[in-house]
Amino acid sequence: MGGRAWRGRGRGAVIAGLMWVRSAGPSGTRPQASPVVRSLPGPVPQRVTRTIPGAQVAWLWLQAQGQRPSLVGVDPGGRQVARSSELTASGSAAVYGTWRSADGSSIVTAGTDSLTVYSAHDGSRQQTYTRMPGVIVGDGFSPDGRLFALLVSTGDLHLQVIDLQRAKVQTVAVEHDPSARLPGMSGQLDKVVWGMPVFAPDSVHLYTLTDWGGPLRLTAFAVQDGVPVQTGTAVSGKDRGDFPSCGGPAMAMKVVGAGTTMAAFCHFDGAVWLFDTRTLRAAGTVPTHQGNPFWLSPIFTPDGRLLYLHQWPGFGDTMQVVDLATRRLLGPVAIPSNVDQAGPFAWLAGDAYAGGVASTVPVSPDGLKLYSATGDGVMALRIPDLKPLARLAAGVKCDEVWISGDGRTLYATADDGSKLVVMHEDGSEVHTVSLPARAGGFLASERG
Repeated sequence: MGGRAWRGRGRGAVIAGLMWVRSAGPSGTRPQASPVVRSLPGPVPQRVTRTIPGAQVAWLWLQAQGQRPSLVGVDPGGRQVARSSELTASGSAAVYGTWRSADGSSIVTAGTDSLTVYSAHDGSRQQTYTRMPGVIVGDGFSPDGRLFALLVSTGDLHLQVIDLQRAKVQTVAVEHDPSARLPGMSGQLDKVVWGMPVFAPDSVHLYTLTDWGGPLRLTAFAVQDGVPVQTGTAVSGKDRGDFPSCGGPAMAMKVVGAGTTMAAFCHFDGAVWLFDTRTLRAAGTVPTHQGNPFWLSPIFTPDGRLLYLHQWPGFGDTMQVVDLATRRLLGPVAIPSNVDQAGPFAWLAGDAYAGGVASTVPVSPDGLKLYSATGDGVMALRIPDLKPLARLAAGVKCDEVWISGDGRTLYATADDGSKLVVMHEDGSEVHTVSLPARAGGFLASERG
């Protein structure tokens, strides 16, 4: 409904908003604000490509007391299609990571020296690859779902690229500073590296951001026939001037602007960094309003134009938005909770919440709607102004939302983790599924 109406809006929309001087504090007091008018770019409708059956199945972490975590798959009809603890263990060895591919078709697990691929449709085992033993410090799928990149620390740092279609594994060394700062870390740190790989939208260009505690390094690769070849590197304080630094190990990254810009979000201080991928130079930093580390969950729109930052509701349920092209910040503003309300940005009281750093990025695959779990169902909000379009599954206290690959099915966990609500995108055909153990979040290809 709202998505079709928004398609015809053209190049952008002017919204009246409030630029908050400071964010709401733990006491819940409202920040002081002064009204401003800002424009945000209208969304570029995205082609929906994740239409295969496996991409429509939701996978959730389950944790029963005293038992190993397991995964359960639920299809759009509310049927449990698989439950497996094999996806959280590799033989007798613990799994070192579990991920969902960018196209939604596969689940990949890492053991001590192997990678195993399972079908997201039914959980069946498909393929096993040998991987470099060592500590996995970062991971990323190519947007086309074909390539999986790992940063592996053995004391030295390596980039391993796995071609999931051709069963080919290629490994190259990645430069990093063994004396890089690791704020807040203690203990045995000889193999601790902060780093992450991220693909450009073309699934060919690949970048690694490492040592962001300082001195930060940005390295570029081109992946041809599954083989990564380094094309450039830049380190803070040497040939490219000073790069920013982040005081914690968690980052979220996306290559935007038709591949010309990399945006990175520091979970520790909430700052948004921008880098020019053509020159490997810093392109600016956008400070945001985050009272404490990990209060904000980043939500990149699929077209790469906007970055929404959703604040943990325990400290005021608000949203900020960064226009990544102009580097402007709007907000924070309260998330609207009533379809009669105009879109923000204005102070609108509501009870919507997401709960910590989210395990999903709840944006429709066409890039036109954002979904917010609330204490009274799920709110569908229009991008970019967050005008409420509909309240779905009213009466259900929801915690998180995951959207199927084709956008036609919504899955929402109840706030106590005991149930999963499955519904059509318009809120019809609602199924309530009792889960065999408490849900700990979704296994999603994009995480908040």
